[in-house]
Amino acid sequence: MLKDRFISLIANLHIYFKDSSNKEKIELFIERAKNENAWFSDILIRNAMEAIDNQFFDQAIWDMFFQKYPVKSNSTKQVGLILSGNLPAVGMHDLLMCLAAGHHVVIKLSSQDKALMQLYVEAINSLDSSFTIDIVERLPKVDAVIATGSDFSSAYFANYFAKVPHIIRKNRSSVAVLTGNESTADFEGLAGDIFTYYGLGCRNVSTIAVPADYDLIPLFDVLTGVDWVLNHTKYSNNYQYHKTLLLLNQVPHFDLGNLIVTENEALVSPVGVLHVHRYASTEALMLWLNQHKDKIQCLVGMNQIPFGQAQMPALDDFADGVNTYEFLVNLS
Repeated sequence: MLKDRFISLIANLHIYFKDSSNKEKIELFIERAKNENAWFSDILIRNAMEAIDNQFFDQAIWDMFFQKYPVKSNSTKQVGLILSGNLPAVGMHDLLMCLAAGHHVVIKLSSQDKALMQLYVEAINSLDSSFTIDIVERLPKVDAVIATGSDFSSAYFANYFAKVPHIIRKNRSSVAVLTGNESTADFEGLAGDIFTYYGLGCRNVSTIAVPADYDLIPLFDVLTGVDWVLNHTKYSNNYQYHKTLLLLNQVPHFDLGNLIVTENEALVSPVGVLHVHRYASTEALMLWLNQHKDKIQCLVGMNQIPFGQAQMPALDDFADGVNTYEFLVNLS
């Protein structure tokens, strides 16, 4: 039965990546990943792999998932995945959803994130060859496509795959809403939402929305303590570049020593920069959020995602709010 085979695979993947006999191979792929993408520092890769193990390789989590989304009997299709490369092995959620739905998977990897995805695919193939996964340079004819890219590439994908069932993802970023009732613990959690993965992911908070008279200093006191990001040359260079740019253009901003904070209505901020949106009322805030809903991946605060939890999505916290699993099991 598909569900039993898949749950067994999940349990064995957890064992595989904890098995000391596989350590040398895993370390080799980690080194390759660091060479492929200058953003992929050792800590970033290991944090991503730990998150994958905790969130995806837990049998109990999948048992609960299948209680909520019962396995359906459907015909096997060939599903193409076009993956982004902004974070290590960022395509694992899509890959596992395809396997959970019983489909064959054809993957077009990003040049920025090949090694780690190859490692996970090799592990899956070695544990259960009945799950069919192929890595290709060019997608063959497929029955469905899930593609993630920029706003520009997503328009191309939507046109190219117009006659094929598809999920096309565009650029998104995340917003945290502050009200004035936050604790130091909330700020510490928010710091993680901002800085984890150096702010490269769509689940990273790039804009904070605050009341018009909000005092930012208590938040700044916490954010200034995050100094590990400056150990990464690319982050440090981005921070210095945007600081210089704002100074030259005489744009008002706060320099925290590790982060530039400036009032800006753009949701997406550059790496090393945090945007601030001030709202006059709850009604004005809700209107602003609604205007940008198609560009917001996560909403932190406001009884939505708790501070510090943006990078810990549940299995059914689907990207862009589109239920990938339902899409896959309903392919005909």
